[in-house]
Amino acid sequence: MITLLCAMSASHARATRLSSSHVAVSVLLAGTALVSVFVSAAGTAVTLLGSLWAAVYAIGSASWTEHEFRRAALLQETFDVRLFGLPWNEVVAGRMPTAQEISRMARRYRGSEGTLRDYYEIRDFPVPVDVLACQLQNLGWGARIRRRYGLTVLTGLALWCLAGLLLGVLGELTISEVLLRWFVPSLGFLLLGLDTYRSQQDIITKREQALALLTDRLRDFVRRGSPAVGQPGLLVLSRQVQDVLLQTRMRYARVPNWFFRRFHSTDRADFSAAMDELEHLLATAPDPVP
Repeated sequence: MITLLCAMSASHARATRLSSSHVAVSVLLAGTALVSVFVSAAGTAVTLLGSLWAAVYAIGSASWTEHEFRRAALLQETFDVRLFGLPWNEVVAGRMPTAQEISRMARRYRGSEGTLRDYYEIRDFPVPVDVLACQLQNLGWGARIRRRYGLTVLTGLALWCLAGLLLGVLGELTISEVLLRWFVPSLGFLLLGLDTYRSQQDIITKREQALALLTDRLRDFVRRGSPAVGQPGLLVLSRQVQDVLLQTRMRYARVPNWFFRRFHSTDRADFSAAMDELEHLLATAPDPVP
């Protein structure tokens, strides 16, 4: 399982680096807009470069990283289904990664194994509450961090657009000059930002919908005394929730690691409190119904 976590983390890191390379190029070209505002001779070259990168991003950027997103998602899916004891959904996921693929990718991991332990905030819950509790963390934590990241990206885009308008006013530029010298060179950056924001919102919507359903079903199950007759239905729901997680992971990379680590301790404390609440609910529930 640690080997799987190493492989998963290494693959996610590769996907994030590919995604970050698009960000770096877009930001670099957007930065040249500052040059074109004050150096009119550079305006044509900067505009052409910005237009070219916007076209390249719009046409082929997604396909460059799609393979890496999918591989990282399948490795994480392999870890989850083995840990949760869920069946592999070949219709959605295709074939499971082989032992050789897992081993090869795990060797690329350069971090400490200690940081991979305690991947989930797991308590001594009965089956299937333990599985559902982990999925609640995946759904809730993912939605929270992606909402935060999406708002950060949207704020950055808004500030960049305001900066362009302000420089245009201060430099007494016409509307066409502002568009050509500021917004066209920044077009790749703006497209990337809007695409990032929309993708985060899409993931949030899907995960929160699954989270609300799973939370209601789990609480109802516990309050009824966790009857054995209800366990198969919850395990079916668990597999469906896992499909939602897998499909969103295959389409989009994780948020940058630095952003995730920035809020990791406070987010983990909040989800630990949620597990405390679930533990209390189990402790005060009626005796299990056979």
